[in-house]
Amino acid sequence: MTLFFFISVIVGMTYIFLYFVLNFDLKKKKLEIEEKKLDLEKRKLELNEEESQEPEEEML
Repeated sequence: MTLFFFISVIVGMTYIFLYFVLNFDLKKKKLEIEEKKLDLEKRKLELNEEESQEPEEEML
């Protein structure tokens, strides 16, 4: 009975540890995705600004 209890505690602690590790990894991945989205938005804005400046230069 004591061995069963010991193994149950070890398995339970392992699941708790894995939960926190996976949760931390998921948050990290979400932050990376948000950073990539912001980078893409910046690139889109830069491209739009360049495109809007080109016709003005052609008119001159």
